[in-house]
Amino acid sequence: MLYYLIAAALIVHTCFWGLGLAWLVVPRAWRRWWWALAPGLGLALQSAVVWVGAHTTLVGTKTYALGSELLPLALLVVAAWRAGPAALLRWVDGWWGMRGLLPLAVVAGWALLWPMAQRGAWTLTSSSLGSCDHADYAAGARVFQEFSKDDRIGFLGQPEVTQVGSAETFFDFWLRLNHFTPSALLAHNGAVLGLQGHQLVSLSGVVILVLNGLLILLLGRAALGLRGIAGLVPAVIYLFSPLGAYAVHHGALGQLYAAQGTALLTLAVIAAGRGRRPWAWAPMVLAACWLLAGSYNFILTVALAPAVAWLLAEAWRRRDWRGPARVLVMVLTMLAACAGLFWGRFDGLRERFALFERYDFGWPVPLLSPEGWLGLLRDTGLDAWPLPMRLALSAIVLTVTVAGIALLWRRRQAAALAALALVLPVLVGWALLAGESQIRANASYDAFKLFSVFYPGLIVGVAGSLTALGEAGRAVWRRATAATVVLVLAGNVYTAVLFARQMARPPLRVDRALLELRRLEAMPQVTSLNMQIEKFWSRLWANAFLLRKPQYFATHTYEGRLDTELKGEWDLSDNLLHTVPLAADDLIRVNEVFHAVRVAAPGRLRAEFASGWHAAEGRGADRWRWSEGSGRIVVNNPSARPVEAQLAVRVRALAPGPLELRLEQHSAGVRAMDGSLEEVVFDRLLFQPGNTVVTLAGPAGAAPGGGDNRRLSFALHAFELRALALGK
Repeated sequence: MLYYLIAAALIVHTCFWGLGLAWLVVPRAWRRWWWALAPGLGLALQSAVVWVGAHTTLVGTKTYALGSELLPLALLVVAAWRAGPAALLRWVDGWWGMRGLLPLAVVAGWALLWPMAQRGAWTLTSSSLGSCDHADYAAGARVFQEFSKDDRIGFLGQPEVTQVGSAETFFDFWLRLNHFTPSALLAHNGAVLGLQGHQLVSLSGVVILVLNGLLILLLGRAALGLRGIAGLVPAVIYLFSPLGAYAVHHGALGQLYAAQGTALLTLAVIAAGRGRRPWAWAPMVLAACWLLAGSYNFILTVALAPAVAWLLAEAWRRRDWRGPARVLVMVLTMLAACAGLFWGRFDGLRERFALFERYDFGWPVPLLSPEGWLGLLRDTGLDAWPLPMRLALSAIVLTVTVAGIALLWRRRQAAALAALALVLPVLVGWALLAGESQIRANASYDAFKLFSVFYPGLIVGVAGSLTALGEAGRAVWRRATAATVVLVLAGNVYTAVLFARQMARPPLRVDRALLELRRLEAMPQVTSLNMQIEKFWSRLWANAFLLRKPQYFATHTYEGRLDTELKGEWDLSDNLLHTVPLAADDLIRVNEVFHAVRVAAPGRLRAEFASGWHAAEGRGADRWRWSEGSGRIVVNNPSARPVEAQLAVRVRALAPGPLELRLEQHSAGVRAMDGSLEEVVFDRLLFQPGNTVVTLAGPAGAAPGGGDNRRLSFALHAFELRALALGK
C-alpha cells in the first residue's frame, strides 16, 4: 500500500508546485487543461529551486525544501485571488475533461507499481530490469540532499576519482554534465517526504510516465484535433506501452523527464502558432526548455525538430511565413533566456558530446519496426515477434496509418501535416542512429533513447492518424481501425503482464544487505575504502551509500567514478571468498554478503577465483558457484612471512564423493561429501609469500539434465580462510 500512497503523494506534490503557476501564465482558454500543463510547470519550478539552492552555501535540500513549499503556495494564493470564484468552476471543469483517461491512468500506474509492492507493504526500495542508472540518480540525489557546493567531504573531495572533463568535483559533475533534474527532484521530494533516493527512483519513474500520459491527451487535441475515444487511444497506448515499462524498470528517469519536456515544448509551439498571441506561451516554452536542459541537455540540439517541422508545414499551408516566424523568434528567445538563467547546463553541452565520442554508453536494444512503434513486441527485452508475424503486424500498422493520414489530408489538411511533423523528423533521426548499429555496438541504444524522448509526439501522430480513419472512413475502414486498436491494446497489455511477472522478482534490487552498508559511514575507524565489490549494481549503490568516505575503484565504474590506484585503508568486498586476518578489529562483517578487511592487517590474505568454475548463481546470502570438477582459487599472501590458516568451506556435491584440497601440487587433505549442503574444514594450511594456487577437486563432473548441459561436480556456497598465529 505504501508504494501507491507515495506515488499518489508525488503526483499531488508535482501538481501543487505547478498549479498556481499554470493559472498565472497559461492563456485563459487553456486553463481548464491545468491537470496536463501543471505537472510540467511544477517539475520545472521545483528543479529550478534546487538549481538555485545548489549554487548557494546551503547544505542540501534538507535545509530548505520545506521552506521552499511556500513558493508554490504563494503562487496558488495569488492565482486564486486574481481568478476569483470562477476559478473553482474551471478547476472542476478541468477534472471533468480528464474523466475518460483518469481511470486508465490509475490502472497503468497500478500495473507498474504492483510488482514493486510485492516485496512488502512497508518497505520502499528500487529495483531494475538490468540497468544501474538507479544508483547513479540516487547518488546525485544524495549530493543535492545532504551537501553544499563547497563540501569536500569524503568522496566529494576526490578529484582524481570524480573528475569528468572540466568538472573536478562530484557536485559540479551533477550540476553541469550529468542528468541534474532527475536527481534534483529526488532530493527535493525526498527531503519533503522524509525519504531517501533509493526509496524514490523506481516510484518516480512510474509517476512521470503517468504524468506524460496525461499530457499526450492534450497534445493529441491540440495537434490533430482528437476528441472522445480517438483522443484517448494515443495516451492509453503510451501508458501501457512496453517502451514505457522498459524505461521505468531500467530507471531511465532522464529519458522520461525529457519526454515531458519535448511534449510540452511541441504543444506550446502548436498552441502559439494557432493562437493570436504567441508570446503568451513564452513561459511554457521556457519551462520546457529548462526541463530538457536539466534532464537530457544534449536533446536540446534536436528538441525543436517536430515543432519546427510543424511551423514550416503551417507556413506552407497558410502561405504565411510571418506568423510561424514570430513563434520561432519567441521560442529561440526563450531558449536564450533559459541558457542565461541556467548557463551551467549549456556550458557543459560540448563536453557531453565529447563524452559520447569517447564512451559508447548503453547496451544493444532491438531495433523497432512499425509494429514496435505501437508496442507490439514479444517480451520485456523489446524483442520483435518471429519474422512472418512481424511482417504481418508491420503491414497492418503501416496500411491503416497511411490510410488515416491520407484521409486526414482530404478532410483536415492541417491535422495531416501535424501528424507528419510529429512523426517524420523522429523517424529520420532514429533511422540515422539505427544505421550506425552495424558499425557501433550501442548505436541502437542511442536510437532507442531518441525514439523514447520523442515518443509522446510520435504516438500522437501514428495512433492519431489511425483513429482518424475510424472516425471518418468508410465502414470497412472503421472496422479495420477498430480491430487494429484492439490488437494494439491487447499486445500492450500482454507485455505489461510480462513486465509485472518479471519485476515481482526483479533481477536487481536494493535489498537489506545493500542498505546495511550505510553502517560503515558511521564507523570512525573506516577512513577510506577500496571498492572491490564485483557486482556492478552493488558497487554503484555502495558508492551512493558511502559518499562521506573516500573511495577508490579498481575498474571504471560509471562517470565520475574513475579507476585509480587503490589507496584506501579498507577493502570492501562482496566476494564469495572470505579471508579473515589475525586481529578481530581488522575485519568488519557488514552482513552475509559484504565484508571489509583492513589492507595492512597482520595475517591478511587475498583470494580470487581462477579456472574451473561456472558463473555465480543465486542472490544475497544464498550464492554459489559450481565447479566442473577441479576448481582453482589463487590465494595471495602480501606479507614477507608465511601465514598459517584454517579453511572452512560449505559445499554441495551433485553426487556423493571425495573432495580433495591441494596447495599447488601437494594434497592438503581429502574429505567425503554426501550430496547435502555441508561444511568441510581443512586445518593448518601454510601460505608462503606471493601467490598460491588452491585447488578443490571433487568427483568427475556430470550434466545435471533438465536442459542444463554444463558439467557440474560440486557447488561452493562459502569459503572462509582464517589466519592463525604461527605455532598455535
